[in-house]
This record gives sequence, structure tokens and C-alpha cells, in this order.
Amino acid sequence: MSKSLKNLTVGWSGLAIASISSIGFASSASAFSFVNNTVGVGTEDLNKSFTVKFDGNVSTQTVSGLTSEATFKFLGFAPTSSTTTTGKGKNQVTTTLAQTIAQFEVVLKNTSSGVIGSRVSALGFNTDQEEAAATSSGLFALGQLGGAFPNQFGAIDVCYTNGNTCQGGQNGGVNNKESLPGTFQQGSFLASLTLNGAVNSFSMSNLGVRYQSISGTSLGTSGTGRSVLFIPPVTPPPTHRKVPEPTAIGALMMTALAALRFKKKRNQESWEA
Repeated sequence: MSKSLKNLTVGWSGLAIASISSIGFASSASAFSFVNNTVGVGTEDLNKSFTVKFDGNVSTQTVSGLTSEATFKFLGFAPTSSTTTTGKGKNQVTTTLAQTIAQFEVVLKNTSSGVIGSRVSALGFNTDQEEAAATSSGLFALGQLGGAFPNQFGAIDVCYTNGNTCQGGQNGGVNNKESLPGTFQQGSFLASLTLNGAVNSFSMSNLGVRYQSISGTSLGTSGTGRSVLFIPPVTPPPTHRKVPEPTAIGALMMTALAALRFKKKRNQESWEA
């Protein structure tokens, strides 16, 4: 094989290997899982977001136009621990329990429309882990464990609010703007949830919101909303350099080989002449 042909073959082989490598190591999409109004969250979802849309219900009846949505950005898990001491003197025993803090940045929007006015005053959900504590800062100042939302919504494991309980009345939250159709008030808060054990994944279910200050309906001024739609994150396409398809590489190699054969033949004819 001539030196030129050998170098060309090696060059194209390297390009083909680079193409395979770029495909094999492409970044994977987020692994949030959505099944039956339950979302699974894991370590691989760090800095990814998903959105939940809520309906509206007053006196156990659905109210058209009473809606809201929340976007959760997962900030990751952080290991921590708690220590308890029992007994006295020689009988004193200290126990350390491993725990994990899960954090989210939550953007809450009041999307109520039409003649409906409302204020979203709390957000809550259940988990499949044992909760130890909940804290919040920003739009909502408190995290509460246990309790329930009213309007026959039922029990919830954790809620974020400005009140001392999940079911009681609270101030604050986000209102909709009836005077500006299509625009909605929104607010954000940092939600932390401490789970017992070393946790690297958990699920959230029964997501809901509490509505207060409702107007535009004769059913009442207090209600709730349940999750009706989960919108998964959109993963942007990879930004690495585009590599020719294998068929294109093959065609280019055939063209290059044909050109080398033609050049070799011309050189032989020149020597014979």
C-alpha cells in the first residue's frame, strides 16, 4: 500500500472511531419518572425541572378557570444526621441516625382565568419515605409535616405555607390578576425536606394546592386543586460537533481511493512515455 493511501486510510479510520465515541458518550436525558400522578426523583435529576398543573375545586365541585401550576427544580440530596440521647449516667445511650435533605426551588404560578379570582396559599404532597422535617424560605416561610388540605382533599405528608397547619387559613401566596388577562402572579421558594436514612431517590404523589380568597363563584371562597398534568423537562440537543453519517464516510473514502488510483495510473503512463 502506498504511503499516501496508508495515511488516508488511517485518517479515515480515526474519523470513524471519533464518530463512534461521540455517539457512545452522548449525555443521557433526565430520568424523572411519571406514573399515575406520581413523580420519581433521583440523583441523576440534579438541576433538572418538571412542571405540575393543578385544577380547582370548591365544595367538592370542579370550578372552571380555577387553576395553578408549580415548577420544581431539583437541587440535589445532602447527607446529614440527627442525634438522640436516652437514659442517664451509665445507662445513657446516644444514637445517631443518618438522614438526607432533598431540596427544590419551586416557582408557583396562579393561572386562574376568566371571572375567577383566587390566591394559592399552600402546596403539598406525599412521599414514599419517612419524613423527619420540612423547612421553607421565600414565598412560603414554613414547612409542615402531616395534616390535610380541606374540601375533602385528604391527608398529606408535607406542605409549604405561611400558616401553622396545612389545613388552616394562611396569609400570603400568589394571586391572579383579573385586570391583566393572560398574565399571572408568581412567586418562588426554597423547599427542603429531611428524610430518614441515606436516600438517593424518592417519589412524590398526591400533589395539591390550597386556594383561598376565591371570587367569581357562588360555591365558596376556599378550595383545593389536584395535580392533573405533569410536564417533563425538555433536554436540549447535544452541542458537540456534528460527525458525518457512516454512509457519508464510506462514500468519501471510495471517492478518495478512486482519485488515488487515477493518479497512480497517470504516473505509470508518464513513466512509460
